[in-house]
Amino acid sequence: MPLIRDIAQADYPAVKELLYSNDLEDDRSYHADDMDTVVAELHGTIVGVAEFRLHVDFGHDEGRETHPGKQTFVYTMAVADTYRRSGVGRALLTEIARRTQEAGDTFLALVPQDGDDAASRQAFFQACELTHYGPDTPGAAWGCPVSRILDTGAAGSQSLPHKTSPPH
Repeated sequence: MPLIRDIAQADYPAVKELLYSNDLEDDRSYHADDMDTVVAELHGTIVGVAEFRLHVDFGHDEGRETHPGKQTFVYTMAVADTYRRSGVGRALLTEIARRTQEAGDTFLALVPQDGDDAASRQAFFQACELTHYGPDTPGAAWGCPVSRILDTGAAGSQSLPHKTSPPH
């Protein structure tokens, strides 16, 4: 299983390349900005990354009736091609759910990226218990209670190693 930990500045070049190879980045430099960012590391190599924000009220201002209120929103998630279907994505999502629960939020949401492999992304998120909420349209938000992800993550793997680094 990968080690899931906070990003360090030394990880930026590897994360930049990982995002670029997943068509999620076209800039030549990477900065974590105001995002919470975790990486998945195996044998000293960054094989996954996820950027998220706790306590987001995404969608509420648009008046969506099904909007759950404060939540954690995952902005970006990428796994190296050679490590897909090996538990890295689930480990990243489970760590975000764990942090969400610790922060007192109960819901996790995201919008799957469109593109050539959108169907496989959606299948992955469904396997992790996320579903559409709100209108089923392109760019629709997906989400679920964090407890579902934690229950599914625990059933799908051993206890996940994680490490919280001091702020950088």
